[in-house]
Amino acid sequence: MDRIWRDARSIGDLGGAMAGWLEGRIASQPGCSAGPDEETLPLVPVLARLNRRGYVTTMSQPGDGGTAADGRRWEQRACVEGWISCRNPLLGPFVRQARAAGLIVSAYGPGRAVGPRRGLTVSRCGDEPRTGAGGRQRRTGLPWIGRHARRELDRYGVALAVVDPVWGRDTWLWPLLDRVIGYREHEPATPDWARVDH
Repeated sequence: MDRIWRDARSIGDLGGAMAGWLEGRIASQPGCSAGPDEETLPLVPVLARLNRRGYVTTMSQPGDGGTAADGRRWEQRACVEGWISCRNPLLGPFVRQARAAGLIVSAYGPGRAVGPRRGLTVSRCGDEPRTGAGGRQRRTGLPWIGRHARRELDRYGVALAVVDPVWGRDTWLWPLLDRVIGYREHEPATPDWARVDH
């Protein structure tokens, strides 16, 4: 396991490490020795930008649909979930703008209780739910991270998930997230305030 995870002292550090893993500059992340799944590769640029702004993404998937091996219809909603500090100035505007744009937002942590407590189904086979996202989280996940980052996650971490309500659509969530974080093409990779958690 790369030392960067054990040495992380903040949620911001974890976001920087996750961006590095997504981009292939860090070989592994807690709980995963391989790189991102093939379906995640087109999402890497926006996911890396989210992580550099302190939103540590732990799960994401594109909107998709098709036929499963057993002949049933397979569908998934575009979504992303992870952790952000309640002290990150991005959090409030992020939640408000995402909700105003028609996305489903789940945010649970210090000072936040938004969205369905049990989360949402984001993939299904026929009528059978397969994968969920969002809701109140019992643990912060990310095993093997350093004690400083763990303490900050436990004290300030908000479990944040954003889900496109339309099954199979993959053209709405990702550009909208870039707009929500204020991304402009050709801007520096790491804005000054991205290290707010230090």
